Formats: sequence, C-alpha cells, structure tokens
Amino acid sequence: MNTINGSHAYTVIRVDGTEEVHMLNPSESLMLREVAAQIGAQYLDSFSLRDGRRVWVDDLGQSKGLPVNVKATALYWSICRVGTTYQIRGDVAVLNEEF
Repeated sequence: MNTINGSHAYTVIRVDGTEEVHMLNPSESLMLREVAAQIGAQYLDSFSLRDGRRVWVDDLGQSKGLPVNVKATALYWSICRVGTTYQIRGDVAVLNEEF
C-alpha cells in the first residue's frame, strides 16, 4: 500500500483477475468496513503474505459459492505447505500489515 496525498492506496484483486487501486482513509474504525464493502463481504478473514502485506478475504466466500479467485489463490498457496488445495473465493483486498 502506498501513501498518496495523506491517504493510503490498496489493491483489490477481482475474481476475473483485474486489479484496482483504491484509496483508504486511514481511520482505523472505518478501514475494515470500507474494505469489506469494496469486496462485497459481510465478514472478513485475512492471511499474511509474510512480506509486509495482508490479504483480506470474504470469510463466507466458500459457503456463498463465490467463484475462485485464481490470483488470490496463488498468493495464498505461496505461503502454504506444498499440497494445500484450499482456494480463495471472491474478491480480495491487499493492504500493508500496518493497517
């Protein structure tokens, strides 16, 4: 995530593979609500990429039957044990760990 004019940029990876940069007002109380709305999630879960970034996902993506997000799944598998088969479903947001 980069800082632009006092706000913070984060990336949304859509299920179709497109990536969008969005601006986030760094108010901690609103940040996760804003991210959840951007990816269409009511409940969030996250995982660390172990490089200073955290990926936020729809915690109910599987049960909602959302499509597989191939790019997000590749990011997830990059930090998992070899042989992991769980797939990320739905849009995701990638933010710096500090937020």
